[in-house]
Amino acid sequence: MTLYWLLSVPAHGDGHVAWRDVKSRVGDSEVYDFMLPTLKIGTLDTLVQLSDELAKHDTAYESTVGKFIDTLRTLTQASTNELQSMLTVDEKSVDQYIRTFAWNNAKYRSDRALPEIISQIGESMHAIDAQLKTKMTQYNAIKNSLATIRRKQTGNLSVRSLNGIVKRSDCIPDSEFLQTVFVAVPQTLTRDWINSYERLTDKVVPRSSAKIASDSEYTLYSVVVFKRVLDEFANKARDMRFVVRDFVYDEAAMEHDRVQALEIVEQEEEVLDNICEWLKGSFGDALTAWMHVKALRVFVESVLRYGIP
Repeated sequence: MTLYWLLSVPAHGDGHVAWRDVKSRVGDSEVYDFMLPTLKIGTLDTLVQLSDELAKHDTAYESTVGKFIDTLRTLTQASTNELQSMLTVDEKSVDQYIRTFAWNNAKYRSDRALPEIISQIGESMHAIDAQLKTKMTQYNAIKNSLATIRRKQTGNLSVRSLNGIVKRSDCIPDSEFLQTVFVAVPQTLTRDWINSYERLTDKVVPRSSAKIASDSEYTLYSVVVFKRVLDEFANKARDMRFVVRDFVYDEAAMEHDRVQALEIVEQEEEVLDNICEWLKGSFGDALTAWMHVKALRVFVESVLRYGIP
């Protein structure tokens, strides 16, 4: 990363002489012109006030530009070189833009009073920052939904979705009185389950438990109980550290969940692409605004230090 210093020196009537003098003193460092337009000076009191105000804006806008860079790096997982190629201003690299900086009079008219220009830049940056927050809030909401779905698909049997694990044949046919319940039992408690499930409450169908699936932490069992004791059974099971899963075999619901998961994946990809393109496009606006604040700081500090040009 290249470090740039914005340096202002008194010209003493000949800017070219001053420029050559600076160049002769900086050794191997490169020196570039940083061109400023003729700006309205205003009163001394106004300049002093603007000096403090611009310092605050400078820090805030640097933070916003940094957020653009960090966010794009995180979202794209780009290398430093790849990231640099994404971050451009008016089709120039950041280095090229800074080295050839010219005041954008179409955006920020230099014939306006300094407070007006600063206010205009502030409105622009506020809008950009607000858009960034809105877009990231939207993306994070979708990302969290996707994480929830993936967690259900990849967790252990006490938390993951049972869609695709439980088959129709694992459930009793529709019954007015009976229901198949699925229970995730810690591996250390499987013997306790086998010995106790029939006695957890009345109205548990004897010898109805069957092993459905197993992972490193849990074994999933089915058991048939009367519907009217379902809540009591669930409470007693939890007391024994068995995890009663809230699951009813429903092919329509399973298909809905499958389609919804695909839609969220597609939506996440679409929103991600949208944000990345917006970040690339709006980065130039953010950096332009920040550099114009830098330019105003140079101008104001120069007048306060060296006097009216």
